[in-house]
Order: sequence, then C-alpha cells, then structure tokens
Amino acid sequence: MNQTLMTLGGATALVVASALTPAQADTTSILKTTFEDLEGMEANIVRFDVDKDWVTDRHIHPGHVFVYVTEGSIEIDVEGQEARTVSAGEAFQEPPDRPMVARTLSSDGASFIVFQIGPEGEPLMVAQPE
Repeated sequence: MNQTLMTLGGATALVVASALTPAQADTTSILKTTFEDLEGMEANIVRFDVDKDWVTDRHIHPGHVFVYVTEGSIEIDVEGQEARTVSAGEAFQEPPDRPMVARTLSSDGASFIVFQIGPEGEPLMVAQPE
C-alpha cells in the first residue's frame, strides 16, 4: 500500500474516532480511495473496536454507510426509525443525512467494520445537536 494512501487512511480514522468516541474506541483505517467513474466521491473503510460504555453523539453521515458487526452487539437509533440491535454476523445500512446515535449493548464491547461512500473531502460524519 502506498504511503499517501496509508497517511490519508490514518487521518480518516482519526476524524471518525474523534466524532464517535465519547467513550473508548480504537480505530483502524483499512482503505480510503476515490473512484475513476464516480467523480467527486470517495470510499472509506474503518474498523472500530469499542468498549462496553461506547455511545456516539447525535450525528449524520453525508454519504451512504454500511456496517458489518464482527463481535458483540450495538444499537442503532436512526431518527424516524425504530431503534434496532445489530449483533455479530449482521449488517445494516444507514441512509445519508439522517440524524442517528449508536451505542454498545454487549458487556464486552463490540467490533464492527464501517464502509462509507460519500462526497470527496467531506467529513465522514457531522454533529447534529438536538
């Protein structure tokens, strides 16, 4: 992997981590890249390892988000939808620009992979205080 991609990926992980870590979360950037045939769009893949007390602030994602839970379980509360539990081996999709909050439900924390496609250069998430 080239050094520029690794550096950009690391920066992405820090941005995501700072927005999602009122409690403890370790992030690992897996990939950040643009598309030749989708001008102005980029993809980010980040792994999260979160503790049992992890909860996000209310926020939106400017792009489409896909999450695959690999360990534990989390609750996803998207405005306008019923809150749902997603456990290891399950995946879900979050629509863009919908306020949401996520939290760990399992006592041992959780791990999940986030894949987001969104506007190039835009933050992966934006705070949405009530």
